[in-house]
Amino acid sequence: MHEVLNERVTLTFADHVAEVMLSRPEHLNGLDWAMIDGLLAAQRYLTRLDGLRAVVLSGEGDSFCAGLDMASIMGEAERLPTLLAPNSAGINPVQRLALGWREAGVPVVAALHGHVYGGGLQIALGADIRILHPQARLALLEIDWGIIPDMAISVTGECLRQDVLQELAISGRKVAGEEAFQLGLGTRLSDTPREAAREAAALIATRSPKAVAAARTLFARAPDLVHRDRLALEAHLQRELLAGDEHREAVSARMARRTPRFD
Repeated sequence: MHEVLNERVTLTFADHVAEVMLSRPEHLNGLDWAMIDGLLAAQRYLTRLDGLRAVVLSGEGDSFCAGLDMASIMGEAERLPTLLAPNSAGINPVQRLALGWREAGVPVVAALHGHVYGGGLQIALGADIRILHPQARLALLEIDWGIIPDMAISVTGECLRQDVLQELAISGRKVAGEEAFQLGLGTRLSDTPREAAREAAALIATRSPKAVAAARTLFARAPDLVHRDRLALEAHLQRELLAGDEHREAVSARMARRTPRFD
């Protein structure tokens, strides 16, 4: 299945994996209004996809995303107030650009190359896994405009070093992929990040969906809990998996040395 959500964002879906691609390569996938609308539409679309098990998020051309195209955005300045208007959950559209990937309920793997600036980096931080090209360039450039990063980075960056995020936010310093990986902004490096992201998503898609979901729940909730409650959550999630249909199928397939089938 190939879905063109608008002229800026495309979505393909096959073998339980969706790929969302930013498609404005002539402008380094800079975020204009159409790109913002397309990404929000993609997030909504993913929540309705039956059989979805993983998502690949990437950018067409030479860069993942160079951040806000301020000239284009200011061309429709009357829309600016809508970006900061929260919904009933207290999340505004700008924050949804990063947080909205979580609503798909499956791992999102971002492939980062070229420019990953400002809003582009913040969108990527909303992914579960980020695969970096060693020569990618990452930066939070909002300070250049006299503003702060506000695409939910206080939430998506909560497990990263706060001094690292603060330095990037208040300096606008650009870091190469290798340094970004060392700082914890990426999961791993690859000279072919899109292909590596596709391979990672394809592998995840072969695993027990219930076990994958339980692991995501564990690592999402554990940081807010004391150790005793973390251990209790671990045990609770494991009890729900043990002897379930997918657990039995995984064990049976492993013993028979065949590929498991999770319907």
